[in-house]
This record gives sequence, C-alpha cells and structure tokens, in this order.
Amino acid sequence: MPRASLADCDAIAPGYGSLSFLALSARELVRWAGPRPGEHWLDVATGTGEAARALAAAVGDGGSVLATDLSAAMLDAARRQPTPPQLRYLLADGAQLPVPGASQDGVLCAAGLFFLPDMAAALREWRRALRPGGQVVFSSFTGPLMSPLPGVWAARLAPLGLKPPVPPAARIGTLEAAQELLTAAGFAELRLEVRSLPLLLTSAEERWVHIVQGLEGLPLRSLPLAEVARLRAEHLAELAPLFAGGPATFAVPLLLAAGRAPGG
Repeated sequence: MPRASLADCDAIAPGYGSLSFLALSARELVRWAGPRPGEHWLDVATGTGEAARALAAAVGDGGSVLATDLSAAMLDAARRQPTPPQLRYLLADGAQLPVPGASQDGVLCAAGLFFLPDMAAALREWRRALRPGGQVVFSSFTGPLMSPLPGVWAARLAPLGLKPPVPPAARIGTLEAAQELLTAAGFAELRLEVRSLPLLLTSAEERWVHIVQGLEGLPLRSLPLAEVARLRAEHLAELAPLFAGGPATFAVPLLLAAGRAPGG
C-alpha cells in the first residue's frame, strides 16, 4: 500500500481530531512520559494537537509546550480547539527545531517519527534541544490498528484497484528498532514497552466515520457519490457480524519508547 504523504495529511486534517484511536494513543503516551508541572516540552508532528493539549495540562501555567507540525492544515485544526496560554503552535520541520540547544525538559512525538525521512537525524536534533537528563519520548505501532478492520476495508477496495495510503509505522514496528534508533542518537536510560490499548467502537457506523475522516477514506474522494454509497452499504453489511452483540472492542498495538539525554 502507498505511504501517506504530507498532502494526504493536509487532506484529512479537518476530521483528523475525530479519530478516537489516535487520541487514545496520544494521551497514553503523555501519561507514560510523566511530564511534571513547570517543565518545558516540545511536541513534534503534533497533528491536531491531542498530545500537546495533554502535555499543556500536565506542565500547567508554570510550564510551556511548543507544538510543531509541517502541515499548516493540521495546525489550523489544532488552533480551533481550546488552547491554554502555555501552549503554542508553530509550523516547523521536526528535524530542524526552532529552539536553542539544551532548552527543553522533554521532546515528545506521538505516532509521527516514522513520517520523517531521516529518523536518525531527527532524534539527534531532539537530543540537541534537550537539557542534560531531558527526556525524548515517542510512539509507533507494532501491527495493524483495530485488526481485522483495516484488512476488511482494503479487501473491499481491491476490486476497484484502489489502495488506501498507510502511515509507515513499520519503520519502527518493533522494540528492537526503537532501541537501535535511540542508542544510535546517543540516548541512555532507555524505556521500551508495548501496550495493547482497547478501543471501543459503538457500531459499524462509527467505523465508517473513522474511514471517511482518515487516510483509509482518501480513495473515496475520487469516486462518484453513488459508488461511495454502494461501498458504504456493502461495507457496513460485512461489518455487521462484528457488532452483532452491540459495541465491540478492538486492539491498538502501541509501542512506547523513551530515553534521556546524557549528562543529567
């Protein structure tokens, strides 16, 4: 399947914040990171700002969060959400951070590092921004989200010759890959963990909303409305057995990785 591009991210920005699996994983990463009141954090590849808002709540009025993204459309969507004074958004490259060296207590990236062309260079840049002993924290996924749902949708599109773009999470799909990246960038005191987060979907219709609002729905934009309606009806019908007993729970296989800058 094709990799998601910056243009793809721009295209889905208006509905990106409604994707509950991303919000769930971003909030889990912030909890796991453990930011403290008064600290100063960067949130790289913030998207619509879910992790940034959780960071801002954790550091409080005495701290600060600078949330960056390369997608102006994502940042526009983020700014439409309630924004506390300690949180700022900025259009910036995640591998060229607009901050002085040794100025941050933490750098966080929720499901975004794997989008950056040179992940090793990005991690070195994040280490530059950290004070001695500061923490870098990022997440990825170890497999398909909400399996078997993505496979069912891909099979529905296949007869039309359509393939939904996917995030390149497989670039950091194992704890070993995350460890190698952190070690090569000079981080120490590594923490690595995989957690299976339960995500409750109330109905097949909610799953359809996820499709339409996210990357999986981009191929629909090239189709006539009548064809989209047909696909929707057929897909809801094939999902019906999964929701026969009501709401259903699916797994989000979240990879969590952290390390500290030397010298602390």
